[in-house]
Amino acid sequence: MTQRTSILCPDCNKLISSYIDECPHCGLKSPGQKSKIYKLFGANQRSFVKIIITVNVIFFAASFLVPLFFPFGGPLAERSLGFLPAPRSQSLALLGWADLRMLERGDWWVLITAMFLHGGILHIMFNMLWVRDLGPQTEVLFSPHKMLIIYVLSGIGGNVAAVYTPVVANSLMSLSLGNYPVVGASGAVFGLIGAIIAFGKKRGGFWGRQIVRQLGMWAAILIAMGFIFPGISNAGHIGGFVSGYIIGRLIPLQSAPSTNKIYVVLGTCILFLCGYSFFQMILRLIYVHSQL
Repeated sequence: MTQRTSILCPDCNKLISSYIDECPHCGLKSPGQKSKIYKLFGANQRSFVKIIITVNVIFFAASFLVPLFFPFGGPLAERSLGFLPAPRSQSLALLGWADLRMLERGDWWVLITAMFLHGGILHIMFNMLWVRDLGPQTEVLFSPHKMLIIYVLSGIGGNVAAVYTPVVANSLMSLSLGNYPVVGASGAVFGLIGAIIAFGKKRGGFWGRQIVRQLGMWAAILIAMGFIFPGISNAGHIGGFVSGYIIGRLIPLQSAPSTNKIYVVLGTCILFLCGYSFFQMILRLIYVHSQL
């Protein structure tokens, strides 16, 4: 007799029976067999959370190694808070931080690479802790591919807001705000918060209200801290939050299998977009090195 148990669909992460031939939510064939395969590799579902964290850590390590290949002069690292090592600004520039001058030259891909770069140990540590906490929650509420879409597009939205807010403010209100390069996953993290809040508002009821109240409180606290501590781009935080909220509102609570396949395709396109941006970063490193 076949044992009938419940599992999480490896594709959409919804609770289903292990013996069914096709997931009723996303249309995945043989979800029970695929779930067993994923367990062999240490996971019971598709998840992009560990991949995102791993790429961020690799980029952080690379930012310390860049000075070994480029004659910047001086130490390999700077200091954060007076004692913690931090990547040099020249390294972050070469790896592709979000800078207005680069965008004006047509290097749009820095909007993606910048969200995988960090300015110090505490910077990456806190951001990755948020990714580790919010990423799985977003994958459960939406799906792994939808989480990836929300994360990357919110990060892009946050970087666009961070770079161009001073330009717009200076133009419309005759201000003299400085335009500084941007790095960090904060915009993407705020995007996850915004998407979860959007889900809670659409879900409604006591549970939905609790999500909105709890995540809304954290978002308000973090944005308030951005006005207190220097070196934090609140424009990037707010831009990422708004982007994630809009995407979360656009994604329906329940999607037909055919619609879910569209999100899988979109998520795959996002992966290729990130890969293309990383490739452009490598080409730029090679070109700059060849000019030395």
